[in-house]
Amino acid sequence: MIPWHVHGSYYVMLFADLWTNDKYFNEQESKFLKFLGFMWNPLSWVMEAAAIMAIALANGDGRPPDWQDFVGITCLLVINSTISFIEENNAGNAAAALMAGLAPKTKVIQETV
Repeated sequence: MIPWHVHGSYYVMLFADLWTNDKYFNEQESKFLKFLGFMWNPLSWVMEAAAIMAIALANGDGRPPDWQDFVGITCLLVINSTISFIEENNAGNAAAALMAGLAPKTKVIQETV
């Protein structure tokens, strides 16, 4: 509901800057920390654990650890996080463009006597 305020003989419909002065929407967060945040979920934890196990555990019979598996799992983890970050960043840019279009506006409608 849009608030109507009576000021003298004028009805003023205020579209206050609902979003432009809001700290929540104007704070810029680090893109690097945002990227790392996409590696903080259960699927990523399982992939990280699998990568660690692939490199830490020997194959037996004196064979070295699986470097190929470690590199493959790590690449998949980075690719997954990169795709998620790009999608989230594009959505954030679209939302910012929409909010910029909702710049503060004020309409004054004079009461006819």
